[in-house]
Amino acid sequence: MAQHKRDSRLIERRNAKIAARYYYWTEEMRMRSDDAIRQLSENEFFLSEVTIIEILRRATNIGANELKKNMKLERPKVVPPKITAEVLAFMPDRIPTK
Repeated sequence: MAQHKRDSRLIERRNAKIAARYYYWTEEMRMRSDDAIRQLSENEFFLSEVTIIEILRRATNIGANELKKNMKLERPKVVPPKITAEVLAFMPDRIPTK
C-alpha cells in the first residue's frame, strides 16, 4: 500500500489561514482567545484545540524570526560617564578606599 505524503505547501497555506482567522476573531471581532481557538477548532478547521495552539505558536515564532531577519536592530551607543577625581570629590562617601 502506497503511503501518502502530505503536501507541505498546502499545510503552510492552511496554517497561515488559521493565523489570519485567529487574528480576525481576537482582534477584529474582540473574541476571547480561548473562544477563538474553540471556534477555529470546532467550526472552521476541524482540528483539535491543541493542534490549533501549536500552529499559532509556530506561526508566532516564524513571524518573530522573519521580523528579526528583515529588520536591522539598531541599538543606541551607550557612552559610559567619565568619572574624574573632581566628580568623586563631590561624593566623599562613595570613594573606594585602598
